[in-house]
Amino acid sequence: MSFRIIPPSRLKKKKKTANGKEVLQRLEEYLKNCNDPVEVLCGFWKDQQDVITYRELREAVRSGEISQETIKLWQQDYSKLVAGRLRGVWTRAIKQGPSGHPLLDGLNLVFNTQTPGIMNWIKERGAEFVTNCMQEQKDAVAALLTKKMIDGHTVDELARLIRPCIGLTEGQAKANVRYYDSIVANLKKEHPRMKTESIKRKALDAAQKYAERQHWERAFTIAQTESAFAYNRGADEGIRQAQEQNLLGKVKKRWSTSGDDAVCDTCASLEGMEIDMDDSFDYKGKLLFVGQKLLPPAHPRCACAIEYIETQAPAQIPQMKVSITETDSLRTYSDDEIQSIAQQTENIASNHISASSKWSGKIIVDDESDCSGKLWNCDILTTHETAPHILLHEQIHARSISYYNVETYAEFHNIEEASVQFMTQEISKKESIEIIESQYDEMVDALRELGRHIGFKNDYDFAKTLIEKPLTERLAWLEENVYGTMRIDATIEEYQHICNLLDMLY
Repeated sequence: MSFRIIPPSRLKKKKKTANGKEVLQRLEEYLKNCNDPVEVLCGFWKDQQDVITYRELREAVRSGEISQETIKLWQQDYSKLVAGRLRGVWTRAIKQGPSGHPLLDGLNLVFNTQTPGIMNWIKERGAEFVTNCMQEQKDAVAALLTKKMIDGHTVDELARLIRPCIGLTEGQAKANVRYYDSIVANLKKEHPRMKTESIKRKALDAAQKYAERQHWERAFTIAQTESAFAYNRGADEGIRQAQEQNLLGKVKKRWSTSGDDAVCDTCASLEGMEIDMDDSFDYKGKLLFVGQKLLPPAHPRCACAIEYIETQAPAQIPQMKVSITETDSLRTYSDDEIQSIAQQTENIASNHISASSKWSGKIIVDDESDCSGKLWNCDILTTHETAPHILLHEQIHARSISYYNVETYAEFHNIEEASVQFMTQEISKKESIEIIESQYDEMVDALRELGRHIGFKNDYDFAKTLIEKPLTERLAWLEENVYGTMRIDATIEEYQHICNLLDMLY
């Protein structure tokens, strides 16, 4: 997709609407609760400081540069941080983005966070984050290893100054050393009889506390900026998916600021600016990331948002809603009927299972295929001969095995199919969907008996508890609870029977 930049003279400015104010309020509420990344980043930098030794820092001071081995380890640290924690932060913000926009309220949107666009965005953003943070960290340490710094401090003194500055930007690191130097100078002036060692110790303690505040400030800036970036990206993706699902027609985007005195000149100039979805907002400033001018934030800690305005209704497509509660439901359906059933079963699964669906929203109907089910690209494959119960089964897979890969499926095939079919049957009972016999019913019967053995009062609660356990933990959880509730006086036959039931699921 290409992006067209509109010249400033052609941009339209509009006054803030009620929806624009609502969009800002929802974004503000979301950002208020984004404290987890702050704690994660501060802890991460503290770990990096603790790992590096004063010996290594003294060697860096003497050589005038940090070692390549240390830089490589830092890069690995940041890569693990992105993979282990920040990907989750971005994904949660993206997932929350569509709920921040009144235009999407009440629409039956099936929002998929596993589209190639979102997955590629998270991958690219992760790579950018590692690269940018590593460069900032190297620049900060390099600034403290200049000749001017080395000439003005002892090797040991500078090593102790560098350590708490790991994780700061170049500007912050320089500010920290200036703060240290000013305390040393003031103490010498006000306490001329104080020993030099005592002066430096007090100044180092003060500089370290200052560095902790600087780390929190930087972590807060990163957390808010990254969360706002991903949140706005998710909202944009939600609008586009709603258009693909024919829930929205043509849409324009409008920049919206808080309107208070804290708004910077750049954002104030964008207030009310209205452009097409694929156009960029034309403003000056350093780019923080690829595609920044398509959406806020315009700068670190920017809390601006986009209001989306539908300018043209979606094309009218005849809506077909097939009954999914009929008897003799295993029959031949048309493509449109299958799509209707798939959407209905997706909505029903959402009402019963808390895990979000990774279904792509696409149904592939192929009577020549020798198999049916969930594909690894998150489409659903079926033939024209199917049933609502069968499609519901696949929608539950989209909330379970879709989080993993084909190797995991092979390893946990029995417990996956048994628990999915178990949940499918229990939902079907509640929703009056005809239950279709399957090859997994014997394993489902085993699960029902194990649930009663554990102490669940009804099958639905047990099925729901089981399906919401991560697939890779499901068997271990089941086994632990089964053996944990075995009676002390259980007979060998009873014990063997329970073992046989569990063996069916391996």
